[in-house]
Amino acid sequence: MDAELKKRVDIIVGLSRLAGGMLIPIGCLLIFFFVQAVLDPNAVIEVNGISTNDKSMKILAVLFTCLFPIIGLFLAFAPSKLMEKLAAKIITRLS
Repeated sequence: MDAELKKRVDIIVGLSRLAGGMLIPIGCLLIFFFVQAVLDPNAVIEVNGISTNDKSMKILAVLFTCLFPIIGLFLAFAPSKLMEKLAAKIITRLS
């Protein structure tokens, strides 16, 4: 790996770790608020611009927001070699 590619890979890996660190608390907050909405039968969420209090849509919202902390944990704590490999592949294919 040449010096320029190594520099780009280090930047991408660092930004990925930062993004992962931010996704974890943001996702946890979203999960907290959507779980509260699921437990409250009168709570209304907006889905595709339509306000609804359907319990299945609320549960789907909770399941979807569970992806954020999972992706954040992967980005923040994945082994460095794996992250560097993925970043190098992405950079070389985009170049």
